[in-house]
Amino acid sequence: MTMIGFDLGSETGRERARLAIANFGIAFFESDMDTRLATVTPNAFAMFGLPVPDHMPVASTGFWDCYHPEDREAARATFESDLRGERNRDVYCERVRIIRQTDRAIRWIEFLGRMFGPPGARTHIVGMLRDVTEAVEAEERQALLMREVKHRANNTLAVVQSLVRLTRGDNVPDYRHSLEGRILSLARTQSLVERADGHPTTLAALVAAELAAYLDHIDLALRAPPSLAATAVQPVAMILHELATNAAKHGAFAVAEGRVGLSAVVEGAEVVLCWAEAGGPEIADPPRHKGTGMAVILAQIRRLGGTWQAEWRPGGLVAEIRVPLPRWTGTAAAQPGAKP
Repeated sequence: MTMIGFDLGSETGRERARLAIANFGIAFFESDMDTRLATVTPNAFAMFGLPVPDHMPVASTGFWDCYHPEDREAARATFESDLRGERNRDVYCERVRIIRQTDRAIRWIEFLGRMFGPPGARTHIVGMLRDVTEAVEAEERQALLMREVKHRANNTLAVVQSLVRLTRGDNVPDYRHSLEGRILSLARTQSLVERADGHPTTLAALVAAELAAYLDHIDLALRAPPSLAATAVQPVAMILHELATNAAKHGAFAVAEGRVGLSAVVEGAEVVLCWAEAGGPEIADPPRHKGTGMAVILAQIRRLGGTWQAEWRPGGLVAEIRVPLPRWTGTAAAQPGAKP
């Protein structure tokens, strides 16, 4: 018998087959299409979680019964189509899902064989099969990663475009400085998200990354707020950046004695983030119109589905931001009627 170049009638051919079985997990089969019986190497039964029979050939129905119920009908249809020659080829090559009978694990098996005889009157199929589950899972992870990279790139581009539209400046250097600051904030946030590798990020880590230059002027009171989902990190970081930029220009960070109290706590179904400046220069005439920074803040709060209250006090800006807990933690999809 010859299987894919292995002449099992010779010692050399049998040795090559043994090496392929032992080192590469390859099993071999030969199917008689008249009797629908198959001669199969013992390791094929292990792939399917089936007991090794006492004799050969065996009926192929035992293998077909292991096919995943969702795939079985389509796999049979493809197989019968190849027997009829409807794909104009003599090679049988398919990947199928099976349920391994020993532990009910779902595995992927790849078949590669040669069909003998004319289309519609095949006599034999000789080939090999192997478990390719790890390869399939790696391909799926790679595809998921590529989709995530594309999604993040599109989101980042949309945010940058928004920043370009929102940023204003009295002159080119002023405009460039403001825009660069916002894009650098975005870059810091992206680095933080990438280091987290999809895992939630603590607010403390985000504050340390985004407000590093002002930490000695910040009184931090984080009363066990939950970690932020990757989708919430960027909006919260942009809000903190704009608040800090505003404080550096007009508020508590503009003078050496200025302080900012930054707190976060869960109240009911919301995370409440408070920014309270003190000791800043007194502002005789608080801003009456919405500037670029405020436009950016409000845009990010809308992304979070949150609310904003703020007022200018003698020591600087005091603001309260409320974010729905599901949007903060990234569990909005699990909430009935939640908006994406």
